[in-house]
Amino acid sequence: MPFVSDIAGPQQPVESSPPLVTGALRRTSTIDTHPAGDDDSVVDLRASDVVGRGSAAARVLGRLAIRAHLANRVVDDISAVPHDDRLSRLVGHRVGPGFRSAVGERLPDEVRRASLLHLLLDDWVGAALVSGYALQRRAVDLGTEQKLPDGTADRMGGICAGFAPDASMVSFARRHNMIPTARGPVAPPLDLSAHPVEPLRANGMRRYRRLDLRQGADNGSADFDAHFRDSHMDRDGVETVLHEYTVVGSVDTSTRRIASISADVRVLPWQECPGAIASARRAQDMTVAELRSRVRSEFVGTSTCTHLNDTLRALGDLDALFELLRAR
Repeated sequence: MPFVSDIAGPQQPVESSPPLVTGALRRTSTIDTHPAGDDDSVVDLRASDVVGRGSAAARVLGRLAIRAHLANRVVDDISAVPHDDRLSRLVGHRVGPGFRSAVGERLPDEVRRASLLHLLLDDWVGAALVSGYALQRRAVDLGTEQKLPDGTADRMGGICAGFAPDASMVSFARRHNMIPTARGPVAPPLDLSAHPVEPLRANGMRRYRRLDLRQGADNGSADFDAHFRDSHMDRDGVETVLHEYTVVGSVDTSTRRIASISADVRVLPWQECPGAIASARRAQDMTVAELRSRVRSEFVGTSTCTHLNDTLRALGDLDALFELLRAR
């Protein structure tokens, strides 16, 4: 079935990365997933913390690279630079439901510190889920799409705004017994200099995050600016955007509570997806430390978006950036 465009969502990708001002902190991460056979994949996870130095290149405060092989989404090989023996504790675990709990049990200090390692492992679950889009795109290219079992569309309804029972995507699936396929806009290049990445290969998926923290207009506040993008590389070497949000706001530095927050939709696959944008305001007055747990437990149903929720949860990394800021 051809790509569906009449029920597509917003198509306004971020054109470029903002400059990093002197003294501001930036945390970035990428999770690249490449197919390595029918059920296998190779995953390249990278993250860094840097601080702005004006016209000079940003100073690297921390950097991590992880390489993993998944067999049917189960970790069967994993290594890191710098080397970390503890990652072997994750071999045999499926990157899906329950993986975050396994990380919390085996690497509790990393969770507590909101470290680069925790960011990558925590965000890997969402990236693995979204990487299924690459298989869907390949099936469209090859004309091998499969019909859904009867009743599947009805069971999908209620997950999020785009999967509401009466949403256009669910209605399409109900009529055709097939998941529609969206094709997003061409992805403008972003600044990946903080941790250089390898080029995406055909049918590869990339999850990108950026989180900036800088001193606010007064000593009692700090401003943050977050950017999230999922993208796909097609067989012709064209990278397109599937999901993209930006989130900005401020934090009370004495209590580390979210003082203000606003999210903006840039690219989403379905026309009902932006209905979740207002849910971001529910994070206001939460402490940075409780964002991950509260968003996960409280932001559910058709007023929310899975990808926006993960972006709000990732704001929990502000705690680590505050500690770096204080150390400076």
